[in-house]
Amino acid sequence: MTIIGIASAGRDETAMVADRFARAPWFVIADGDGKILDSVENDAGGEQHGAASKALMTLSEKKVSVVLAPRLGPNAMGFMKQANMEAYCAEGMTVREALDGYRAGALEKLA
Repeated sequence: MTIIGIASAGRDETAMVADRFARAPWFVIADGDGKILDSVENDAGGEQHGAASKALMTLSEKKVSVVLAPRLGPNAMGFMKQANMEAYCAEGMTVREALDGYRAGALEKLA
């Protein structure tokens, strides 16, 4: 079962995708059909170092296998590879638009 984590500026599908992955205020969690399952506050945003790995640990605990975000740094990419997660570029759109774009195969793969 595919579980999707979207870096988000807010806690629902009308929020914009956050402009930064590891420091996104929220992660919206959805299933492979695009149904919103949960919203998780990202407590990694205040970290001086290691925000990406802490954010990805949070998503890993939620069984996320696909991440939608504008971009990922090298630390996040390395962690995602180890965790067998995939990432797709979602930028300048709402959480709902990102989910719909992923489901339509319209987003560029990052990792």
